Order: sequence, then structure tokens, then C-alpha cells
Amino acid sequence: MLGERLDFDCAEAEREAACRFEARYRLRNGTSEAEVIDAAFLGLRTHEVSVRFDGEPLPVTEGQADPPGPGSGIWETAPAASPEDAFGRLAHTAHTAVERFGFTLTLPPGREGELVVRGVVRLERRFLPSGYVWPAVRARHVLLSSEPARATHWDIDYLLGPIRTWAGNPALHVSVRAPAAWEVGSSPDTFARTPPVATGWRLRREGAQVVAERHLEAASAPEWLNITLTKRTRWIPGGVQLGLGARLGADSRFMARLGYQLAAPEPLLHSLSVETDFREQLVLTPLSQYATPQIAIIPSLGLGLGVPVQVRPDVRPGLRLLADLHFGPLGAALSWDHYPKLREDSDSFSRLVLLFQAGL
Repeated sequence: MLGERLDFDCAEAEREAACRFEARYRLRNGTSEAEVIDAAFLGLRTHEVSVRFDGEPLPVTEGQADPPGPGSGIWETAPAASPEDAFGRLAHTAHTAVERFGFTLTLPPGREGELVVRGVVRLERRFLPSGYVWPAVRARHVLLSSEPARATHWDIDYLLGPIRTWAGNPALHVSVRAPAAWEVGSSPDTFARTPPVATGWRLRREGAQVVAERHLEAASAPEWLNITLTKRTRWIPGGVQLGLGARLGADSRFMARLGYQLAAPEPLLHSLSVETDFREQLVLTPLSQYATPQIAIIPSLGLGLGVPVQVRPDVRPGLRLLADLHFGPLGAALSWDHYPKLREDSDSFSRLVLLFQAGL
């Protein structure tokens, strides 16, 4: 084998939950005798597979590998070691059978040509448990915020081990085309389904799509190649915020706050609240803040910036800086508001408010 090119077209993956793939293998028989190769293409969740050599279709026999092995790839049946033996536990992790598409290829002496395998691979949706880490919006609003699907991951597992059974040290070029809003990466441990990373991938935008590319050589290639497509959730519903406390300073008084909060994206919380002292002051405040997740017993810390609009006793906009600390739905928030001078007969002033908060 001189080289392999592997292309995944996942542009319609959101609608079909599948990707079309094309694997091209450049082959050459450098001997003086004809070579008859009994080979098979192995795939997880793979169907509609066709095989052609230099444009001519080859008969394909479809079945299941037994025992099951992972991924996809051309495997020449001559070697004693089988991908089924090497990767049975990946198929067990994927909870699916392995499809085997067998075919026979005859290469005349000195013949060089291109073997093309096309098909469709169904995407496997991955579940990544959060463990002891809770997003801020979830930790602060346990009653009203449903368990957020912070990101949806789909996996493609492609078996690279068979490329080592071919003569030479063939190079492998992999490209993945997906919607531009998606991320392309790989899980370092496909068996444990660890969070995917983009290490080793080169990304570029082409209109409404993102194209990820990666180059590998047979000698240094891993036994498997995991491709993970990730779609991030744009916004996560939160819940109601209730706050009771006091304005600090010489003009101290009781204060109350009522608001609603959501996340978009996950670390950024956005809220709209109304505050009052039940006497003369009424303030409406849109605010955005960055909040860390709650990790086990480590609380969530937030820093925010908002625009308080005082409605009573007179209308004037201001600037708010906020810092809060939450353990679960309970926490405290310290905010500093500054209202600049807008007219000749008015003065600028600042207010410091400390509130104890509860999220619903």
C-alpha cells in the first residue's frame, strides 16, 4: 500500500445522525507474480458499503465479525493476528456488532491502482458523566433548571491497525467535514470515552462548514482513530433568583431582589432583576457574569458587569460590578453601583449592596 486517504462528510449529520465516508487506498504490486488478496472492510455502525478498484465494482460479501472488533478499515486476512482479537473490548464498549464486508482483489504483476470504499457510518451519541462537577447554572438552580445537555458528542471509531499489515510505511490523510458550529476532535482513550481534544487536527472554515484534517504514518499511527463531533448547547435555562439584604453605608436600608437567570454559553450567566427597598427606590438591572462550576465542596464564584437602571425616585442609568459566591442554591452577592451625573442639577453617587441569595 502506498497511502490511504479517508474522508468523512458529516455536513448533514445533525439531520441524519450519520456521516458518509470514502476511503481511498493506493496499491501497487511490486512483484513479478499476480497477487490475490482476500480482504475485508470492518466497521462499527456501517452500512451501504461499496468497493471499487480503478472504477470497477468488486463483489462484496456482508456479514458480522466474530468475535467482534472495533472501528473501520481494510484488513488483509492473511496475517494470523486479527483486529477482532486486538480490539474486542472497544466493540464491547460501543455495545454494537461489527460489520464485515469481504471482497477479493487480484493485482497483476507491476499493477498500480486505487481501491475505493464508500459507505455510511451511523454516529454513536456519547454520554459523558459530570461526576462531581456541576455547571454554575445547574448548581444555583437545582429546582427549575433541568439537567443541561451542555454538549452533545458523537463518536466515529476507525481501525488503523490493518494499515500496518500492508507493505511499506503508507501515509494516511484524514479529513472531516461538519457544520461550522460543531467541534472536531479525538478522545485520547477511546475505551474510557474521555473528553475529546483537538490536538493533532488542523481546522479551517469553508462557508457554513468546518473542515478538520490530520496526517498520520502507518509506523506511528495508533491502533484506532477516534473522531468526536461536538455540538455545544447555545443556552441553558436557569431559574429564579431571590435575594434579601441591605444597602451598606450611611444611608443603609433593607433591600430585596427578584430576577431570572440563564446561561449562554455554559460559563456565562445572564440575568434580569428588579430591586427595591419597598420605600422609594426601584432598580431594573440586566447583568452578565462569568461563573465557575461547583466542584464537589468548592463553591461557584462569579464576577459580573451590569447596567442598573434606576426607575424611582428618578430615572437614570448606571454601572454595576458584582461578585458572588454560591454553594448550591444558596449564596451571597456583593454589588457596587455607580450612577454618573447626567444633569447640572444632579450629582453622581455610588451604592454598595450585600444580599444573601437563593436560587430556585
